[in-house]
Amino acid sequence: MVLFCIPCLVLLLYFLIASIFFPRYRTYIKDGWKCFIDKLLGRKCAASFDNRMRLAFSMWLASHHMPGLGRFFHSERNFKLTFTILGIVFTILSIYLFLLFIHFQINPPCSDDVCKI
Repeated sequence: MVLFCIPCLVLLLYFLIASIFFPRYRTYIKDGWKCFIDKLLGRKCAASFDNRMRLAFSMWLASHHMPGLGRFFHSERNFKLTFTILGIVFTILSIYLFLLFIHFQINPPCSDDVCKI
């Protein structure tokens, strides 16, 4: 089991953002949230959301003339490792951008119509 099922969380966040623009992804949010909570509590998912998305993603890659990537992501280990790394990188990037935003709010580069660039 991956630490708090980071791939499930990354997929859930992706579908939360995608469902704003594409309503067909809203059905995945309920399944993803239920699977994430089950894995967080240490239970086995009734409908393994990450496995369904792994298979769907690898089939999508294979049908779009990328069979090498499809085979790579078909492996559960590679899929979970890739999405765990993506989750960690995006978390670090988000924290860094948030700190830059706070620094910009405290010390704006342009004050009193004079820019220090």
